[in-house]
Amino acid sequence: MKLDICSLGNAIVDVQFNIKEEFVSELQNRSIHKGSMTLIEQRDQEDLIELLRHKYEEPILACGGSVTNSIMAATSFGSRCHVACKVSNDDQGSFFLRDLTKNKIHHSVIASKSNLSTGRCVVMVSEDAERTMCTYLGISNELAEDDIDTEAINASKYLFVEGYLVTSPSALKACYTAIKEAKKSNTKVAISLSAAFIAENFKAELNSLINLGCDLLLCNESEALTYTDCTNLVEAEKNLRNISFLNLITIGKKGCLAWDGSNLEHIRGFQANAIDTNGAGDMFAGAVLHQLCQNQSLKYASKFGCFAASKKVENFGPRLSQEEYKNIKLKFLE
Repeated sequence: MKLDICSLGNAIVDVQFNIKEEFVSELQNRSIHKGSMTLIEQRDQEDLIELLRHKYEEPILACGGSVTNSIMAATSFGSRCHVACKVSNDDQGSFFLRDLTKNKIHHSVIASKSNLSTGRCVVMVSEDAERTMCTYLGISNELAEDDIDTEAINASKYLFVEGYLVTSPSALKACYTAIKEAKKSNTKVAISLSAAFIAENFKAELNSLINLGCDLLLCNESEALTYTDCTNLVEAEKNLRNISFLNLITIGKKGCLAWDGSNLEHIRGFQANAIDTNGAGDMFAGAVLHQLCQNQSLKYASKFGCFAASKKVENFGPRLSQEEYKNIKLKFLE
């Protein structure tokens, strides 16, 4: 079976709440900073969820993780995709795998019997559309070489790897194996830096992956600055040219910078009435990869990615309905 994208990422069930600004002080008391992504222990996360359920309505659940969100978008736009990840044999793991199947995403995941639960991410969206996330990685942190589907990699146009995986020794080893397999089969490799704290604290691990051969690097402005140790975006962008053949740096509502190996383009963002920025970067990545798999140019793919992201932030939750994905494709062509 031919595929467009094979992916490797953390399997995380998103648990999303709308919060009031007044709740931010409660987060600060727990050493959780607004707009950040904080790794949290399971007990602390359960206490936080219980508090949020008491103060607000029941959360929206979705199978998530950065790469999974991107793959969900790419699949919804028409790509054939595969996910490699790790879940536990628990309610969250069952939900995650059902959600993949329901959305026609291929996988070869076998739920593990473990004392560790499936990973969860509490996503709190404040009234200014800012997202604050608290993640318990659970068993996803034990992703290993055995969880890779080499046949899926060989059958794909792109292998997409999220930077979050470099925090786990076993997952990092799995990434090495996956990228080496991709290179043997001429499958292109796309890597996301994922977060500024990953770029800062795991730079050596990221470099070890990128040096195996990165065809497309995706990051936002803060990640680019942190990873390159540059003080301005102009310097950072030029630095990244020596790291990957193609580079994309998202710059929020201003769009993105796209380096296609020869030329730099500033793709302007689209006007949007933002109510929830959660998943915008993941939507961008999935939309871009979808268009690249359709043999579109990086400029065209980036413009489509910015348009898709602008529609995502106008909706609450990490993804859209199937009908809305279809409308994005139609409206973009108008």
